[in-house]
Amino acid sequence: MAVATPPGAGALGIVRLSGPDALAIAGAVLPSPPTLATQPTHTLRRVALRDPSTHLPLDDALCAVMRAPATYTGEDVVELSCHGSPALLAMLVERLRVAGARLAEPGEFTRRAYLNGRMDLARAEAVALLIGARTERAVAAAARALAGEVGARVGRLRDELLALIAGLEVTLDFPDDEVGLAVETAREAVATLADDVAGIHAAACRGRLVHEGVTVALVGRPNAGKSSLLNALVGRDRAIVAPTPGTTRDVVEGALVLDGVLVRVLDTAGLGAAHDAIEAEGMQRTVRAIHESDVIVLVTDGSAPPGGEVDLSPAVGRPIVRVWAKSDLPRHPEAEGRAGALAVSATTGAGIAALTRALAAEVTRLIGDDGDDGHLAATLRQRARLEALEHDLRRATEALAAMPLDVALVDLHAALAEVSSLLGVEVGDDVLDRIFATFCVGK
Repeated sequence: MAVATPPGAGALGIVRLSGPDALAIAGAVLPSPPTLATQPTHTLRRVALRDPSTHLPLDDALCAVMRAPATYTGEDVVELSCHGSPALLAMLVERLRVAGARLAEPGEFTRRAYLNGRMDLARAEAVALLIGARTERAVAAAARALAGEVGARVGRLRDELLALIAGLEVTLDFPDDEVGLAVETAREAVATLADDVAGIHAAACRGRLVHEGVTVALVGRPNAGKSSLLNALVGRDRAIVAPTPGTTRDVVEGALVLDGVLVRVLDTAGLGAAHDAIEAEGMQRTVRAIHESDVIVLVTDGSAPPGGEVDLSPAVGRPIVRVWAKSDLPRHPEAEGRAGALAVSATTGAGIAALTRALAAEVTRLIGDDGDDGHLAATLRQRARLEALEHDLRRATEALAAMPLDVALVDLHAALAEVSSLLGVEVGDDVLDRIFATFCVGK
């Protein structure tokens, strides 16, 4: 049992019960005689909720009855939809607890759905992705995963891997009978599987950017105009702007949506010679932000004399967008060259649209330009398992070319274990505990 709606006051609040005694326990807060025993499955009816100890009314509500096995959890489910007063919901939960219900653990409803065969583990994990989606594109990707996209692709891999292992086991057991699967044929098939997994893993990494967002770090010397630029990009005063260099001592974050993807923009402390311990710590945080960002925007003040090169070595491999800030001010005669840089003024708004388009182009490049088919919603655990799966298949390919067959089969069985883990086949309780601990209580 749990409240299945978000915390806080609202128009509606839903209390969900699941289990063999769900109907009987829910009947405790209904007028006598209970009305749920005769209520048809998957129907909704208006009910009067009452306090079973005082018989005083609690609320006028709607009650949904869904009988096993055709329910979300595969068990009998009752949902009481009442007014969304936190006090009322707390009272109702307490009365149901006294009547015999137990408070649900985080993600327990979805965990029961998985354990009762209502969905595979990949779809169960997609539930959390869908709940946490923050843009339309992220919702679409998570919805495809919930519909079984990940499980279907991984399921086909498992079927092919099982066939390969079975064929090679026969070859190993009867080496002189010309039965089973030829080693060279198997090697080519395993290499193809490894390539397929690499493609799925790449799509999952792009899907991470769609779901979690792309991080852009504004980097430059103190007083280069980074804070003003952040405010102009996100359309509000998110960072403090002052003429004094070194105003930003910590990383300040704003957000916007580009090409359907959430973009986190980080205003960082200026890089240069630190004058005190606080400024030095701010610069260390800037370096960490560069390491963790997907795109770097190098901001240069064209109205000021050159102050030395900014160390961008932590940004190796990341795209760098160069910006000539404060373009509305007269250019300093010794200012650094602006070749290839976008002229931008946060004061007048000039160049902001061009910078936004440049960032949108980088976002599109990072997630791929082949539309939603190019990315796959996957959790961190799934991405790690896909990476390990590709590694095992590559090792098996090499072993099939140069090692005894039984050595290659060890790697293939390891790959099968990774595929099974992705689908939730023979997964231990410790793994399930880690997965469902990230869910909200009501799901």
